[in-house]
Amino acid sequence: MRHETAVSEVIGAVLLISIVMLSMAIIGVIMLSTPPPDKTPKASLTSYCIRCNLTGDYEIILYHGGGESMTQDQIKFILYLEDGSSKEIIPWWVYEGTPEDCMFSDIGDSSLSSREYWNTVKEWKSGQTLRFRENFSSKPIGMDIQYYPFKSPMVKVNFKEQIKDAPCVKDSNSCKDPTHELIPVLVNPRKKGDPGCNPAGCDDGSCYAQFKYQLHADSDTDNYHIPVQQREKPWNYFIGNMSVVVHEDFNNTGNMSDIITVYFFNEVQWWLGRTKSEIARCE
Repeated sequence: MRHETAVSEVIGAVLLISIVMLSMAIIGVIMLSTPPPDKTPKASLTSYCIRCNLTGDYEIILYHGGGESMTQDQIKFILYLEDGSSKEIIPWWVYEGTPEDCMFSDIGDSSLSSREYWNTVKEWKSGQTLRFRENFSSKPIGMDIQYYPFKSPMVKVNFKEQIKDAPCVKDSNSCKDPTHELIPVLVNPRKKGDPGCNPAGCDDGSCYAQFKYQLHADSDTDNYHIPVQQREKPWNYFIGNMSVVVHEDFNNTGNMSDIITVYFFNEVQWWLGRTKSEIARCE
């Protein structure tokens, strides 16, 4: 009888150990087969409401100031309104530029070559600004940028505070594009053999490009004075030039004196206002 009891205790111990080991094995399989959770991307994001004193139509910008890139399916933008409600909003456009380059409330729907539609962009990268335009009966007061699928909050913005720091609207509630959207136009060259190209090549800076400009269709001003050569600020400069006569005053007559000649090596592009010309090249 004692022998049988001892055998039963041994069998029970073996079974207990087996169950424990089996449980550990199952837990190990589950843990190893489950991928690690995604980490919330680290990025410096800044948002401004540039038209928050109107009734109905509002414009908001969101600047990616550095860090990881994000795809459209990774982030959602939740806007909070003064009446206590909230709504997911979607950007209209993506700009290459900083907030002060993008916060012009009179920019409208004009065609800007430096602008892309949000639904055509694969990634939102550092140095790019998103622009939202929405219509609400209640005033926007803030935004929450969330990372999906875990709804992790990345940035919370209070527009009542941020709008005071916005470079363009800290002293007033509106801002005009100083160029009134003058449009830079490449005259030549566009390809090898065009006027301005050197058959021997452009390595010595002997190729030259000619540019003119078009005035905004609604322009009623005789001439414009534009800030010049501000690198990384799309006012008025030439990317890739060797030498250029800087133009600050643009005449509304549009005569030949307004054609600008630029000598270059490989290629050159004119940034005038917020718009880019075609690239001049001799390839």
